[in-house]
Parts: sequence; C-alpha cells; structure tokens
Amino acid sequence: MARTPHRDGRPELGMAAFDTAALQSLADPDERMNQITESFQLFAAMSRLPGSQLDVMVLRRLWNRPPETVSALLGVPLAAVRSDERHATRFLESVLCPPPPTEGNTP
Repeated sequence: MARTPHRDGRPELGMAAFDTAALQSLADPDERMNQITESFQLFAAMSRLPGSQLDVMVLRRLWNRPPETVSALLGVPLAAVRSDERHATRFLESVLCPPPPTEGNTP
C-alpha cells in the first residue's frame, strides 16, 4: 500500500483496471470497454474499504491467494482474514449491487 498512489487519503487503484486478467482475456473492443468500466467501479469501491479489509480483498480476490496464505502474509489470525473478507464482500455488494427500489404504496 505504501507504493500505491493515494488521493484524498485513499489508494488510487484506477490504473489497475487496465491490467486485469478479465480484460486480457477479451478480444472484442466493446467487451473490453465494458470490463474496464466494471473494473473501475470495483476498484473505486475497494478503495473505500478499511486497510485490513482492503489488504485481504487484494490478496484473496485479485491475487487469488488462499486464506491461510493471506493470514501468514499479513500476520493475522485466519479468523480475522475470514471476517475481513466477509465484511468487505458485504460492503462491496451493497455499493455495487444495491437492492432495487421498492415501488407502490405501503399501507
């Protein structure tokens, strides 16, 4: 994280959107543009995570490291890794996939 550029106290992860495995696997220009947009949204949301959750999500989801390896790398208990991942996932889902608005009158 120390080497990552920061803006407003949060890591700037936007440039990583251009260097993802998902993007490299696409040949169609429209699909590539959609993937870049999706990656920008994900990385912007991830930059709002607390430090420990961000570290866990980068290692678990972006680097695909198993929880035991993440635990050893970060020097935290396995339970903390699992908890951070669970809380971060819930936050990201709430930001990226908000529930649809309810319509109609309620009694």
